[in-house]
Amino acid sequence: MDPDTGLSCDICVNNLLAVVNTKLLRDYAQIDQRLRQLAFIVKHWAKSRRVNETYQGTLSSYSYVIMCIHLLQLRRILPCLQEMEATCYVTVDDNHYAYFDQVDKLSYYGAHNNETLSSLLWAFFHYWAYQHDYTQDVISIRTGKIISKHMKDWTRRVGNDRHLICIEDPFETSHDLGRVVDKFSIKILREEFERAANILQYDPNPSVKLFEPYVPPPPSGTLDEEGILSTAGAII
Repeated sequence: MDPDTGLSCDICVNNLLAVVNTKLLRDYAQIDQRLRQLAFIVKHWAKSRRVNETYQGTLSSYSYVIMCIHLLQLRRILPCLQEMEATCYVTVDDNHYAYFDQVDKLSYYGAHNNETLSSLLWAFFHYWAYQHDYTQDVISIRTGKIISKHMKDWTRRVGNDRHLICIEDPFETSHDLGRVVDKFSIKILREEFERAANILQYDPNPSVKLFEPYVPPPPSGTLDEEGILSTAGAII
């Protein structure tokens, strides 16, 4: 944490591929301002609801940005830079990566789509709550579309890598960003996606409830204010 601003950050040492990843995300963000805005809100929601902690079996901030790019690619607001004629070439550990990075030429790419930020936010949560096929699908911003788990051979657990929500890394394509999600945290994630989608659809003032901090449920046996042990609603 920076002592002057109070901002927290991660520090990577000698991780050159992370620099390439960051440039790719920045290039996408320069095409349409709605990506930066959507990603900021989704990341704030994830932090408020405590579903952005990989060590707890949920998703990283990087994963949520990839998910936002995927949504905007499906809605033709963003292109697929890795499917276009390459203008940027990078080699990291003898692996070669390339994509189109002259994004100033793409500033009007999504101009035909006039969806507002609020409608895109609802679309994000609705997609992950009700439309994404968790049993079959892998999101891939590298290809700009959905590919199958069978194509990636991500149909079963291998070691600690689970494939319950599959998010392909755009450069390390054998890396599933959702591999840390287990059978318990996938349930929490999907419930949170549904909660958010329903709030945005039905709540007349959703901004307060959407970001309401997550409070873990009390253990099954707790002391009430009078010091009486109660379990599952029964007083003992």
